[in-house]
Amino acid sequence: MKVMSAISVAVGVVLALVGVGGMVWAGWVSYRQWLALDALRSAEVQTATLPLLIGGAGLLVGGFLLGLGLGRPRRVIAPAEATPPSA
Repeated sequence: MKVMSAISVAVGVVLALVGVGGMVWAGWVSYRQWLALDALRSAEVQTATLPLLIGGAGLLVGGFLLGLGLGRPRRVIAPAEATPPSA
């Protein structure tokens, strides 16, 4: 694996984890808001727009970099060519 490919995979994994974290955070915000509305309590209105944008962007860029790093063609070492027999 080349250095750029290894760096791309490492950054992609980190961004994918940030994306998953953002999505979990957005789900938690939405769940807490739903609980407040379900219990007929008044709570400050929170929207999950920013966490969803962070999560979506992290997953998009992280997935792209992971695919770029893992999908690069590998250098194939060709076998030594056989010399034709001399007549």
